[in-house]
Amino acid sequence: MNSRSWLLCVLLSTGQLSIAAESSLLQRSAGKYVITLRPPPDGIYAQEETEIEFRIVDTSRDDPLTGSAPVIRAQIDVGIEMPSMPGMPAFHELAHAEGVPGDFGVHPTFAHGGDYVIRLSVTPPEDRAFQVEFPISVQDASNARNRKHTPPRFSLELSASPKTPKPGEPVDLRLLVRDREKPKEVFNQFERAHEEFMHLVIVRDDLREFAHEHPTLGTDGTFVLRYQFKSAGEYHLFADVAPRNAGSQVLMAKLKVAGKTSARVTFEPRPAAQEIEGLHVELKTHAVAAKRTTEVAFTVDPAAGLQPYLGARAHLIAIHRDAVTFVHAHPDESRPSNGNFVFRGRFPQPGQYRIWIQFKRNDLLVTGEFTLEAKDN
Repeated sequence: MNSRSWLLCVLLSTGQLSIAAESSLLQRSAGKYVITLRPPPDGIYAQEETEIEFRIVDTSRDDPLTGSAPVIRAQIDVGIEMPSMPGMPAFHELAHAEGVPGDFGVHPTFAHGGDYVIRLSVTPPEDRAFQVEFPISVQDASNARNRKHTPPRFSLELSASPKTPKPGEPVDLRLLVRDREKPKEVFNQFERAHEEFMHLVIVRDDLREFAHEHPTLGTDGTFVLRYQFKSAGEYHLFADVAPRNAGSQVLMAKLKVAGKTSARVTFEPRPAAQEIEGLHVELKTHAVAAKRTTEVAFTVDPAAGLQPYLGARAHLIAIHRDAVTFVHAHPDESRPSNGNFVFRGRFPQPGQYRIWIQFKRNDLLVTGEFTLEAKDN
């Protein structure tokens, strides 16, 4: 065999191995049934509604011309979760039938990129239920900038009274979650995530002002919050919510606060070690890889008196200097604490982030402000 023929054989074998590996990832067997996952051909992206399809066939009814018989009228419960972030609410939906017999689909929206698991609980007609699962990879929203994408299913509608608030004066904020499938209705079915129906993070667009609030949910689905802005400027409000069975969603709205705006301050790094409320709080991780699930470590000394806060040891909120890219993470609860916090999160794009860590000690809420850089892989 000459070198050219040898190279061709290697390329063909490599291609066959690649196809086989891909098939093993996208196909599962359960007794006589074969389930094939069909993600979108151009990939799955965060912060946009996507369509994930799968096909189910019965190999015991095989036709030499058409192949295995499609399974129709099956009940399929679809769950999607992120194992690396177990506290994050899961997506949960009954699959709908597509136009081709044996084909089914769901339309999830992922809050951020990362590695997820999709679990199918299938009940075929007149047969026992079975379960299969597939790993799926979701790309960050920043990777989708140069392609046409589908907007997310949910959006946030914000109104204020007075309409143009002033610094230091009380303002009533009214927040509505809209579902594109029923745009004239106020969505009113939410799951609690870390003890609250909504985590509302309010920042000025230069990241000089920060607040983490929890609006009250009314019976009609309206979230309300009375708040006082400290200074004039444009504010970005990030609502971290979990519409029932739709998984975690991060929705953003903007609001201008009247008055003379001080000159924008250049993004300034914060010290990695700080004395806060008599505690030594230190950011141990100074840089992470962007677009990967990664760890961020903090230490608090002394550790005596630390308490859970909103169902977790602590909360980490990170916002890119663009004031739009948002991250909300929690510590790995499987590790002992003793004043050590290891958060698992994902930073969707490279650059500098302002980080706020919040925890409780002796019934006092402590907030520390730091800087972290996410580097391009």
